[in-house]
Amino acid sequence: MVLVLFYAEQLKAKVLSLVQGTDGFLARAGRVERVPKGTRNPVGKCLDALEADGALSADERAEIRRLIDYRNSVGHDIHELVADITMDRTVRRSLAFVGDSFVRYDYEAVERLQHFLKVLGERQRTHHYIGTISFDGLQFRTAERVFLKEIKLLRRKIAKQWQARQQQIDILNKEMRSVVIENEETDPRHPATRHDDGRLTKRGEEVCYRLFDQGLSLTAVAHLMGLKLASARIRQRRWMEIGGKQRPPVDFSKLPERKYYRRDDD
Repeated sequence: MVLVLFYAEQLKAKVLSLVQGTDGFLARAGRVERVPKGTRNPVGKCLDALEADGALSADERAEIRRLIDYRNSVGHDIHELVADITMDRTVRRSLAFVGDSFVRYDYEAVERLQHFLKVLGERQRTHHYIGTISFDGLQFRTAERVFLKEIKLLRRKIAKQWQARQQQIDILNKEMRSVVIENEETDPRHPATRHDDGRLTKRGEEVCYRLFDQGLSLTAVAHLMGLKLASARIRQRRWMEIGGKQRPPVDFSKLPERKYYRRDDD
């Protein structure tokens, strides 16, 4: 986000420099300045001028405008940009209901800003614009190198973690496909496995234990039974206490059935 702030400011300064610097120089020969100093919304009008000169296409102009607006979001709505990494369950659930005005993090903004800074540098030569020299880049250069190097290292780390996670998912899917379900009543998601309040019934507990009997992992059992990982861990501990795979056999048909309560609709 620091890189976005810097590059966007550099891009704005570049846009202003090309148009105002060139028009200001040519004004000595009688040319009217299109965006004189003090004009309202100078960046937008300079972008219009660059498009009129053929230095930018309509799509390029629109994207530069969007990137500059995104820089404003980094400056003013940073809480929205980082909301998706929260561990707070209430916040995560609320994100499903936020409107289109809610700002999302743009993972390609830095690369696109770098691209357009390069593009404007090339168009300055091809369209014979006059530019100004700034030392801001020199002052920021060391920090920029550190940030870009750190991002590169993080990308490699994330790529390795993503690959490892994909392997874990593949193993988990293969594991769940190997599950043997004796009949409909022993299906982990059968209504008879749970009470109305979500607690496992005696039959639900036995279904859970039979999954452990098959050698399924804690994660697979939690997913199949619709349990939290902590709840599945408690069930696994209880399964081990009663003997694990060597526990006494249980006649599933003799376990008490769940009571279903009638609900009258008014």
